[in-house]
Amino acid sequence: MGISKFLLLFNLLIGGLQAQELVSSDRFLLKVLDRAVSFQDVNYQLRNLKALNCIYDDALIVSYFEKSFLSELDGFVKKFPENDDEVIKYLHENTELLKKIRHLFKLLRYSEDQNKMVSNELSKLIREGTRENNCQKAILHKDSLKTNFKNLIETELYLRSRYDGQLRTHKRNFDFIRPSIDLFVESLDKQFSHEYYW
Repeated sequence: MGISKFLLLFNLLIGGLQAQELVSSDRFLLKVLDRAVSFQDVNYQLRNLKALNCIYDDALIVSYFEKSFLSELDGFVKKFPENDDEVIKYLHENTELLKKIRHLFKLLRYSEDQNKMVSNELSKLIREGTRENNCQKAILHKDSLKTNFKNLIETELYLRSRYDGQLRTHKRNFDFIRPSIDLFVESLDKQFSHEYYW
């Protein structure tokens, strides 16, 4: 009995160490304020943006970054090298896309402080929209939504609360509010410090 407990503990420890190795293989790409953004974070937000675009085809955050951003980001993730030297070169080759990624994560960071909570009703609507539109179910968590997807929804709610009046005035034409969002994002970019992990 003592030996089997020892073996079980040993297996759990070895399994735990392997899991730790797997987690540490993620790579940090940039830092926004006090928070590092990893390759995995970018991958999650790509998944989230695709799901949001599938659920709501008029999502402001997708309209702002444009649908082409989704395919650019998809290509960036798929071609991301494993070797450190290649990663540094790859990041330097993709500075324009990194700038958009930086802006996205600064928007996400800013919206966290704006108290735009995702209500249970909205969560239910999103879950229903996910099923009805046959969207990625990876954004769902038990009877709620994944935390990083909620953060994206909070950003969407913030943008809607800030720009919806202007959109209604201009018959939902996004091009009328784009310059305002550009100014807002530029001011955030100056206000929130960042650094790249080259």
